[in-house]
Amino acid sequence: MEEGRQWVADTFYGEDGDTVRTLRLRKGWSQARLAEALATSQPHIARIERGRENLTIETCRKLTRALEIDLNTLDQALKRQEAIAQARQK
Repeated sequence: MEEGRQWVADTFYGEDGDTVRTLRLRKGWSQARLAEALATSQPHIARIERGRENLTIETCRKLTRALEIDLNTLDQALKRQEAIAQARQK
């Protein structure tokens, strides 16, 4: 299943660049698995990935640990997914 998620990240979301979704999928994780790592819910992860959640610094720290990235990479991923979300609303 992990390989399938990695394939989806590259095939369907590759042109999006790094977003929380693509970073998660490249790890081969489901939203539920990431939620478990953050001690939160799957719907919360879905809102984060859609750019509809204002994150606390603690949530950002948890994301960086779980996804094995630094805060700068997370910041860029969040900005990118926000831009994607805004473009889809137009």
